[in-house]
Amino acid sequence: MDFKFRKANFKDIDELEKLIEISAKSINSSYYSELEINAALGNAWTVDKQLILDETYWVVETQNGKLIGCGGWSKRRLLFGKSESLNFSESKLNPDIEPARIRAFFVHPTYTRMGIGKGLLKKCENEAELHGFKTLELVATLSGEKLYSAYGFKEIKTYEVELGNGITNKVVAMNKTLA
Repeated sequence: MDFKFRKANFKDIDELEKLIEISAKSINSSYYSELEINAALGNAWTVDKQLILDETYWVVETQNGKLIGCGGWSKRRLLFGKSESLNFSESKLNPDIEPARIRAFFVHPTYTRMGIGKGLLKKCENEAELHGFKTLELVATLSGEKLYSAYGFKEIKTYEVELGNGITNKVVAMNKTLA
């Protein structure tokens, strides 16, 4: 199947939020409870508008324009979730000594295992490298860990992310050195 990769824009936000919810509730259901998934949606699993502003967020479409995947990278400190303020320059990373962040990857469950995640990772890695980054880091959901491991990311540690009201999600911190 042919897919189109393009940069996300603000007109995509509503459709991206729907995609994230569909993806999270389907793909993560084997790893997290319904309560954990619902707590993460709109909190840890959401669209970060800063990625769109920075032009580092990608979407994947079918030939008829349906959004079926998304993911990006960031030159800012936030590892996941959303920025509360936009364009705050003090949050920029130093590519000489800090890793770029891989962020907000979601694929529609009908389109898993078709190379969408790998294609997004390749685009993000290439762009981060062009911006001078030598390493990448991310916080993987348990469902995403397999993809990132297959793409050369190494586990740093596993820990729990607090989502509020005593609800947590187990995640895996990972990194990768660029060639």
